[in-house]
Amino acid sequence: MSPTPMTKMPEPDLAYVPIPKERYTSAEFAQREWEQMWTKVWLLAGRASDAPEPGDYFTFEIGRESILVVRQHDGSLAARYNVCMHRGNRLREPGRGHASEFRCLFHGWRYDIDGSLLKALDPECFQQGLPGDQLGLRPVRCDTWAGFVFVCLDPEVEPLHDYLGVIPDHLDPYGFEHWKVAYDCTIEIECNWKTSVDAFNEAYHLSSTHAWTVAFSDDVRTVYDCYGKHTRMIFPEIQASPRFAPPGTVTEEMKEMFLKRVGVDVENFEGDADDARRAYADAIRALGPALGADFSDLNESQMCDDFHYTVFPNVTFNTHSMFVWVFTHRPHPTDPNKMYFDFINLMNTPNQELPRPEQERYATENGDTLAGKCEGGDLLDEDLYNLPRIQQGMNSAAFQNLHLSTQEVRILSHHDTLMAYLEGRA
Repeated sequence: MSPTPMTKMPEPDLAYVPIPKERYTSAEFAQREWEQMWTKVWLLAGRASDAPEPGDYFTFEIGRESILVVRQHDGSLAARYNVCMHRGNRLREPGRGHASEFRCLFHGWRYDIDGSLLKALDPECFQQGLPGDQLGLRPVRCDTWAGFVFVCLDPEVEPLHDYLGVIPDHLDPYGFEHWKVAYDCTIEIECNWKTSVDAFNEAYHLSSTHAWTVAFSDDVRTVYDCYGKHTRMIFPEIQASPRFAPPGTVTEEMKEMFLKRVGVDVENFEGDADDARRAYADAIRALGPALGADFSDLNESQMCDDFHYTVFPNVTFNTHSMFVWVFTHRPHPTDPNKMYFDFINLMNTPNQELPRPEQERYATENGDTLAGKCEGGDLLDEDLYNLPRIQQGMNSAAFQNLHLSTQEVRILSHHDTLMAYLEGRA
């Protein structure tokens, strides 16, 4: 397997023009997004491991649609609209489960897990007949990569691998297909889905929103790359920001947050930041055999830093050697000022038994927080505090446009791709 490319991409040919706030606040613009973008792109629906046996399924909710992803009799995965073709009843509630067949609770119509109509109650009463090619559950394009299931509502969409572009070449060395779900939650947030994507597409906010982190992470020397639809930033960790300490400094926070946690003797540690990074990487590699984790294709930067990818339109990978935070940012079906933030934490522990956790559900409107509920909850709470307030400010008459810097180039690139779909250029 080829290593993850590390070369810095040339700066994209993008004009630093104002981004109108209506893209975040307008119901009309949200409808354009639905018709011309959401229904045309591949969307991350879940993990293949959540439907391991024939008849196992999970649902994926996007906009007004609900999709069933079902493990088939032959072991493949297939996706169907979660709607009975008789009178439109939803067949399953959101979540995971198992079904030998899908039976509608309204009139009892029965469907095989392959979507075919098995039986309709009192078939003799249908004078027009019950044509199976019209009344089976409608199919949805479905494919997998790295243990993730993707669906697309457009039957003519390009193959998933083509759509993902550079992403498999960059992330396959991590072997995500063998990683396990350690945490799973969905948070309804009072903001537009792009407000949430934007917050994780730059390191510019770190020194203010997450001020305590600059003692062990470097917001100044973050590298930003754009690859057409998708983007990356390499965010250095175990490396203090020059806003906090001179280059090469080993801070107490670096020792406590990183070195001590992996067994490095911090009391007797001597060396600069480069030595600290090597010590951390070596300690993680030493843990690999017991965990079943394969680090052979990862370089020192990947062992230490956050390799942060955004897959258009709405997937964020915060990628580390031992874990990856996967965020999906889903639009609310009717309100552009609300969205659903899905967070799963995958752990690189193939040899360890890790029971699949149940999904937790929260809402910022209720004052819900993640502190104490998951690793990194305190950090994410700082973003959850900001997001509704950003959306409120966008609705102010005083605010008209986003005014972006070069550190926010991924946001600019994201809008360029979005508008390519909405203007028929994608």
